[in-house]
Amino acid sequence: MKETCGYSCDEIQAQLCTLLDPGTSPEQARALLDSIAECPTCYGRLESEREIRAILQRCCTAEAAAPASLRQRISMQIRVTRFQG
Repeated sequence: MKETCGYSCDEIQAQLCTLLDPGTSPEQARALLDSIAECPTCYGRLESEREIRAILQRCCTAEAAAPASLRQRISMQIRVTRFQG
């Protein structure tokens, strides 16, 4: 499917991944951002990708801890398994 900017969905997704890759040079990122910004649909996909990555980063950090009751149940199960083994 072609977007209003003339890119296909697969091309856009590949560009988004490259754009958000920390190894992408600032010059390359600027060129990709300029091409993505030409199309509201493409730019919307970029914003969605940024939001998803931000959510994943918040949820997958050391600060994101399991509830105490879950940690206790897991610890108890480990002790039971060790005792039985």
